[in-house]
Amino acid sequence: MSATPQLFAGVMSGTSLDGVDAVVADFAPGDGGLCALRGSTHLAFAPTLRAELLALQASGPDDLVRAARAANQLADLYTQAIRAACRDANLEP
Repeated sequence: MSATPQLFAGVMSGTSLDGVDAVVADFAPGDGGLCALRGSTHLAFAPTLRAELLALQASGPDDLVRAARAANQLADLYTQAIRAACRDANLEP
């Protein structure tokens, strides 16, 4: 009897600021293992977003506004990455 899948999506960007990585993992795979990768993706940062994230590492004018705008762009990219990882796993987002 197979276990009911326990699917979780994870997304992150690293300190290299090259882009976003996302995975969909099953923490109750039917083969009895601890975890199984179901889907994954990598989306590169747009050059303008990467430049802004790097610029935000030092104080500058309008830091809060610039950080909020960059955070919104990052959240949009995270959404795209999770959707792509779900498609790779043949799952409906």
